[in-house]
Amino acid sequence: MFTLENIIDAHAQFTGPDFPKLIVRFKEIGMVKNHVDILAGQVIYRDKTDSVIVNQGYQVKGTLADLVELKQAKNDLQTHQAGQTDFPTFCEDMAKSGIVGWVIDLEEMTCSYLNKDEQAVLVENIPTV
Repeated sequence: MFTLENIIDAHAQFTGPDFPKLIVRFKEIGMVKNHVDILAGQVIYRDKTDSVIVNQGYQVKGTLADLVELKQAKNDLQTHQAGQTDFPTFCEDMAKSGIVGWVIDLEEMTCSYLNKDEQAVLVENIPTV
């Protein structure tokens, strides 16, 4: 069921290297899209019927780089996916690299990292479990 409680439970179970398992769980509860804004500290979740759940997310304390440092963002992403950083550190690192947030499309199975103009500058395919 698409509820905030189920979303929070899924986040508690799966982190970092378990990202593909988190996506499976999100799909099981009916989610189709997830937009994370680390500047505003807000996450927007959507389901198949276009119902929306808005929740407080991690808000970066550091500054956002004006220009995207794509190589550094990719390195920070790989480090986080390997389980070497926690989520707040990952968010701070991404902001330093000019990433303001990301959109996870569970139908396309992609995660698009956004610059300050909300343009996708890096799109990764989400691996299947």
